[in-house]
Amino acid sequence: METIVKKEIKTPIYQQIVDHFVKGIEKGDISKNDKAPSISQVAVQNQVAKETVVKAFKILQERGIINSVHGKGFFVATSHIETQHRVFLLLDALTPYKQRLYESIKDTFGSLAFIDVYFHHYNIDVFSKLTEEAKGNYSAYIVIPFQDKKIRQAINVLPTDKVLILDQKPRVLKDHCHGVYQDFHNDVYSALSQLKDQISKYDKLTLVFRNTATKVPREVREGFVAYCSSFGVNAEVVSSIDKHQVQKGESFLIIDDEDLVYVIEQCINNNLEIGEDIGILSYNDTPLKRVVSGGITVISTDFEGMGKRVAQMIQDSEPSLVANPSQVINRNSF
Repeated sequence: METIVKKEIKTPIYQQIVDHFVKGIEKGDISKNDKAPSISQVAVQNQVAKETVVKAFKILQERGIINSVHGKGFFVATSHIETQHRVFLLLDALTPYKQRLYESIKDTFGSLAFIDVYFHHYNIDVFSKLTEEAKGNYSAYIVIPFQDKKIRQAINVLPTDKVLILDQKPRVLKDHCHGVYQDFHNDVYSALSQLKDQISKYDKLTLVFRNTATKVPREVREGFVAYCSSFGVNAEVVSSIDKHQVQKGESFLIIDDEDLVYVIEQCINNNLEIGEDIGILSYNDTPLKRVVSGGITVISTDFEGMGKRVAQMIQDSEPSLVANPSQVINRNSF
């Protein structure tokens, strides 16, 4: 291995090591998938402290220039060194909402980031395995966590100052984190408060959720129960509606789109007018909800804004913890 370091120049030694890899890739002397020398090799050959080489390799990993492969060493990960950020993005599941979230993050970074996307599907073992394998290889880590007693431990393997949570803020994390999250409790309570007059038109309000592609945060239920208790609303929370016969005077807050379709079909089959005989309020907006049955009233967060904000935090190196805004989009169904 050639000597990298020139001790007579003022450039810090760790930076010289970083520059060596950058210039080698630019000139074509170093190619993607090439095996890099070990930390010990660089330290011995250049007669420098191993800690200095570790610092250089850490910077190279964070910039996505090299990867650490367990048991095999370091390998060159890219042939494009203009990328400023290498981002680890761990989502819960592939849904239309998370697709919009990903597109917003990607569009905000543009060509300034390389993003690796993974999914945990609410499996703590998968979550832990992915974070363990990712540690040290990225300049930023964006993760959607979930309620699990082991989630803090799984996140803590990553460098704390480079982790941003997204969408959900598990209670076990408390405020020891940065990112952009949904305040589900307050969002639901506030939305129902805005719809107070419409809710009073109906005899009953039912929260319908099922744990299918996504797990419904408990704060949604808690916000619903808190509102209904405060205002004396005749309410119910159910996890299944498949066999329920929809009756005139009922209203629903529906989380899953399969349940939304079921209730709409029941209304059609029983000649019930949506927005008059039956009230329907859905969670999270989609293009289809703008037009189906004359438009479905929704409680929805701004996923595009969420993605843009978290990407800007990384670009500006100004992480914080903020709640993403939510709104009621009032249409004809409630």
